[in-house]
Amino acid sequence: MSRSILRDSLLRATSNSVAGSSGSSPALAQLPRYICIPPSRARSKCPRQSQSQRQDRQYVTASSSSAASTSAAASVSTSGESLRRPQPHQHPAFEALSTELSLSQPCFGARGDEVELLSSPQMFYARLLEMIRRARRRVLISSLYIGVEEGELVEAIRQAIISNPQLRVTFILDYHRSTRLSRPSSSSSTPDLPFPPSTAHMLLPLVEAYPDRCEVWLYRSPKLRGLMEKIVPERYDEGWGTWHGKWYGVDDEVLISGANLASSYFTNRQDRYIHFKQNPSLLSYLTSLTRLFTQYSYLLHHSPPAHISPTAPPSTASLIWPSASIHPRRFSTHALATLTAFQNSWKASNANRSRRVDIDTWFWPVIQSGVLGIKEEEKTLVKVWNAVRRSFEHEQSENSKDRSQVSEKKQIQNGVKVDLTSGYFGLYKEYKKQVLDSPANVDVIAASPKANGFYGSKGFSRLIPEGYTLLESRFYRDAVRRGREWTEEKAAGIRLKEWEKSGWTYHSKGIWISPARSDAVTSDKITASSTSLSASASASANANNSSRADTNPFVTFIGSSNLSTRSLNLDTELSLLLMTSSPTLRKSLAHEVRTINKDSKDVNEGTFRAEDRKVSLLARILVALGVEGML
Repeated sequence: MSRSILRDSLLRATSNSVAGSSGSSPALAQLPRYICIPPSRARSKCPRQSQSQRQDRQYVTASSSSAASTSAAASVSTSGESLRRPQPHQHPAFEALSTELSLSQPCFGARGDEVELLSSPQMFYARLLEMIRRARRRVLISSLYIGVEEGELVEAIRQAIISNPQLRVTFILDYHRSTRLSRPSSSSSTPDLPFPPSTAHMLLPLVEAYPDRCEVWLYRSPKLRGLMEKIVPERYDEGWGTWHGKWYGVDDEVLISGANLASSYFTNRQDRYIHFKQNPSLLSYLTSLTRLFTQYSYLLHHSPPAHISPTAPPSTASLIWPSASIHPRRFSTHALATLTAFQNSWKASNANRSRRVDIDTWFWPVIQSGVLGIKEEEKTLVKVWNAVRRSFEHEQSENSKDRSQVSEKKQIQNGVKVDLTSGYFGLYKEYKKQVLDSPANVDVIAASPKANGFYGSKGFSRLIPEGYTLLESRFYRDAVRRGREWTEEKAAGIRLKEWEKSGWTYHSKGIWISPARSDAVTSDKITASSTSLSASASASANANNSSRADTNPFVTFIGSSNLSTRSLNLDTELSLLLMTSSPTLRKSLAHEVRTINKDSKDVNEGTFRAEDRKVSLLARILVALGVEGML
């Protein structure tokens, strides 16, 4: 059954609900009549919220006075109690950045050995299953969608619920993607089994069997409404924004990634994954953030509760809007005030979370939702690029001093180096400007057309890789015009590469910042008294090892954002800006960069002039018409 039936029903129910008084029934809509697994009989008509969940829902308020008072509380807290500043690196530009971020964002800390970077889709899937199978109290899943073929994952959650009577499970997913009727991927590990037609249908048996312990919330961007909502084909609904944040929490563990929960993301779709092995504060933050967004999401229910809609026709499922006082299509202003108050409240307690003396790794969650007016990612990354620029200004000052006054302590002699990647390379205009204007060497890795997830698609989707080729070629030519393109001769500037691996697609995104490699030789590396060849070789080896360690990344930006115009303006994203002085974690970050580079090749003008890289007129027209902002 087409999802348009669901949409029409939803529109009618929404209209009736919002038109009534504040006490009118929540909006509800029917899902298509299809259940792949015979559901167990539910124990109650409607999921009940625990007292703690009700308190979470009241945790913040949408009033401007609340936001102002919380902000004031934050300033009192940070001024009244000294916040221990993160010192991930000796460079003053980044010490200043860490202080600046802690004044604007919630801040969390950890030891480097409590943080693990996973390197492959297989590791991601195995770790996720391990976490779920040892769950005791809570499971929190935020993703764009869950592939309908992922029966093993859903079964692991069901078994965890059965084994642990206190376990509570919460999903928050994108409305459009999770109700889209689709076929499972050909790479599914169980291709012969019957699959449900959508993510919502797949999760419905869990909701029906455990209504008090399992909630499924579907967030719908308010951007698509009115006439456009009626005329846009279902396939393109997501072009007006999605729920794009990916966080996976179990008890006190958290996985942050850019990967969704579908077979390709577990097998041959490269992404990034960071596992916080023990961080209850971070998971509490994400749990509260999820609960906040449920105010603006539909609750999946196995049937229309009689007390909400006593005359509703029989159905296997319904979507319930939680509040008659909040319009399902016009909640942006309300959400902005609520999220601002929420972030200010967590920021006010930064000092309490900085008391551990063994912390060497700090991270700041940033929310981006252009549709709601939340622009934390944009503001944060502008601060990061300003710190990159200041690192060069500082070094110029240091290098102008008398050499006899410079400490023998190792310094960054050439500022920093930046690595940046996005599987969907359509850099947001401000980020593009920062890269082009930066004095730093920047390595940029994009997906080759064959590594693009839309390669080989049908319909207009087949033009998406061409659109990215056009945007990538424009970026390269802008770098050439600015004299910033990388060449073998000068070995400096912006080095553009493309990632391609046979049979794989590329979905990684993020930024790494490393100390630039120094040509300076300190007195303790090579001495004038070196008389033997073996001693000289040993000193050289030690110097090389030390130099390699000193140039490992100490800052990274990781999460769901593709750093694109779409990510900044349309989707709702969550990412982390992380700084660390942990040698182990810095080594892991360096390994991440090397692994990505292993399958990357340099791009130049000849690449874009090749016959197989020509961009069709239709693709150029679509980009000119503004589709760039939806890529």
